[in-house]
Amino acid sequence: MSSSQSQSQIGNSNSSIDHSSPFFLTSSDNPSSVLVSNVFNGVGFSAWKRSITIALSAKNKLGFVDGSIDQPLSNSKTYATWYRINSMVTSWLLNSLHKNIADSVLFLPTAKEIWDELNQRYSQPNGAMFYQIQQQIYSIAQGTDDFSMYFTKLSKIWDELRIVQSIPNCICGSAASIRKFLEEQQLIQLLMGLNDSYKVTRGQILMMKPLPSISTAYSLLLQEERQREIHSSSMVNSESIDMLALTEHNNKKSLTCNHCKKTGHTKSQCYRLNRFPSNFKFTKNKKEDFKSTIHNATASSSPSLSSEQY
Repeated sequence: MSSSQSQSQIGNSNSSIDHSSPFFLTSSDNPSSVLVSNVFNGVGFSAWKRSITIALSAKNKLGFVDGSIDQPLSNSKTYATWYRINSMVTSWLLNSLHKNIADSVLFLPTAKEIWDELNQRYSQPNGAMFYQIQQQIYSIAQGTDDFSMYFTKLSKIWDELRIVQSIPNCICGSAASIRKFLEEQQLIQLLMGLNDSYKVTRGQILMMKPLPSISTAYSLLLQEERQREIHSSSMVNSESIDMLALTEHNNKKSLTCNHCKKTGHTKSQCYRLNRFPSNFKFTKNKKEDFKSTIHNATASSSPSLSSEQY
């Protein structure tokens, strides 16, 4: 956008500016806003740059950092409006940087100069960045992360690799084969970093012909993880029941009856005061012994006497 085009879009007040103009500010735009969730601390510049670019594009302010909006002359009547928007974008950039990095670019006059300085300082050659990303891909492992967290980390690295590779969109007949090849590579990378607890599901996926898509593999592995969580929850509940029964048993052993001086019950529950139940083993054995005595006596006595007469 030329200087004359920029000047034609801006006016003396925000109310007279078209809403589609990059010089328009909404009521939610303020200098204290932070455009990205994670400030840049010197590591992962490509991902941070991508996030800032998306945020500035959404606010229609990307032209203030990529040079597509020219700076008007200082004596121009449009300079004040440009300066106001430039200061706003500068504040957004500084808020998205770590304090040490923000202090090092604080006195650069325009948002574009800050942007150019950060790119010159932290951008890596594609070859070095490609090597670093590939190293991350083949060294990443699930470890203590759950499957969803592991997949998110790996997907982030894939996105960085996609930016570095800059594979052009192809409409020829080989486009589908190229996409299939790249997706199969990602699938193998995903399976390589899984913990050994997924080896059964991993083997099932590798035996599929043709190999499934990343989405299908993600669904299968996530289902495996959820089934394992349900099984673990059942095991915990079973252990809790066993522990409760053991606790109740120990509590009973700590009780002492004041009447019979035996453990396992109190005086109010003592059978010697409240009668033994019919199925109690002591009572049952006594009844069995009594019946056996009657039977033996009947067998050895005169046959003319019945058990009732005896």
